[in-house]
Amino acid sequence: IYDIKPYVPFTDSHEKANAGFVDSTVWQTIGVIFPEHLRQGLDPSAVTAITAALSQDPRPHYHADAQRVYGMPFEDYDIRFIVKDKTAVVVDVVRLS
Repeated sequence: IYDIKPYVPFTDSHEKANAGFVDSTVWQTIGVIFPEHLRQGLDPSAVTAITAALSQDPRPHYHADAQRVYGMPFEDYDIRFIVKDKTAVVVDVVRLS
């Protein structure tokens, strides 16, 4: 089994290691709009975690369709969102169980 991934010094523990392309790529988060009516019934800590995850833009990097609705599982929910103008907008929260 081969584990091929970039080396990331803050998560791996080899001193003076190089992170390859990760060193030269600036990580940028996106904005998140999570409408109040869709937050109903969610614990505030869950809302914080969902917002943080969405700010990392969990879409496949090759997707750029502003009309496409994506789903992200979180606990017992499917968080459905679109991304437009570098902002994730939650459009639905569906309970899975």
